[in-house]
Amino acid sequence: MTVFLILTAIAYGIFKAGCFILLVVKGYQGWTLFWKNYDRLPHIIRSRCRYQRRFIFRRIWKRIFSH
Repeated sequence: MTVFLILTAIAYGIFKAGCFILLVVKGYQGWTLFWKNYDRLPHIIRSRCRYQRRFIFRRIWKRIFSH
């Protein structure tokens, strides 16, 4: 029973370490993506809003008022 608990604790520790490493890697990727595109953020936000106005909102409007 003691061996099982030790192996379970080791496996849990490895799993949690892997989760932490994944968190750091994904956080770094998101952080660098944000700062590389920092100057383009207003353009990205405007173009996304323009896309939603042109396509998505029209589809929603048609679905609501087509009946």
